[in-house]
This record gives sequence, structure tokens and C-alpha cells, in this order.
Amino acid sequence: MSLVLSTGTNLGSREQNLLDAKSRLENYFKLIACSNIYQSPAVDYLDQPDFLNQVLEFELPNEQKPESVLRTILEIELEMGRRRDIPKGPRTLDIDILFWGLDKFKEPNLTIPHPRLFERSFIVKPLFELPFAATLKNHFQFPKAFSNTAEIFSSNA
Repeated sequence: MSLVLSTGTNLGSREQNLLDAKSRLENYFKLIACSNIYQSPAVDYLDQPDFLNQVLEFELPNEQKPESVLRTILEIELEMGRRRDIPKGPRTLDIDILFWGLDKFKEPNLTIPHPRLFERSFIVKPLFELPFAATLKNHFQFPKAFSNTAEIFSSNA
């Protein structure tokens, strides 16, 4: 089973932000695979620059619970300059827990699988590039069409 995270950014050196985020996450978790980087227009709060997104697959941590991983993610976001001035607004980095294996969690500040991932092409398209996607497709219903668009920005090679 895998821990699947998404990273997104639309401020500063966007591609470098994603590379730095992946590097920092690798200090805590063992990377299995990463998607290409995708570019997409903002959703929800539209008056902001386009986003770059990437989805990362890590080994599921044995000794940690989702709440602990969430704390680590929030620390990394803060270290990389994340400010939460405008809800859904521009950000240097956003990291979300998409999947914790096949488990489901619902806490006041954390829902897994991520509740809006199935609506977002910039999450589903890169997710399907990962090895764990084959397992996920057997357990979850993924849409075939989206109201938003995402295109490959750069290869993970």
C-alpha cells in the first residue's frame, strides 16, 4: 500500500517549488514514483496565476498516523513560505494527502481520500501515471471527464 500526496504551486519559481517539496518530503518518506508536472488554471478562486501540480507515491509509513503526516506536511508548507491569506488563493506550496493505502479517514481537519480529488483533472491525470493507480482504479470510481483542464508542463525524467 502507498501514501499518495499531491503538490501544487502558483507563486515564485513554480517548478523549483515542486522539486524542493519533493526533496523535503523524501526526508520523511520513501519515494516510489512521481508523476509528470501538470499545468492548469486555478479553480475555486480564479483571480490568480496558473498552477503546477505533481502527484507523488511514497511507501506507507509504518510508524505514523495520518494526523502526524499532516503535521509534517504543514511544516514543510510553512518552511517554503506558504501563507493562508486568501482561502483557495495563491500559494508557494500546497501539499494534500490524497490516499492512505485504501483506508478512509474522516477527522475535523483531515479527510482521506481527499474529498475533491475526483473533480480535478490536475490530480487524476498525474495520479494515473503512478504504479498504485492500478490498485486505486479497482476500488474507486474515477471520472472520465472534468470541468477543468490540465496539460503536461514537464516530464519527470
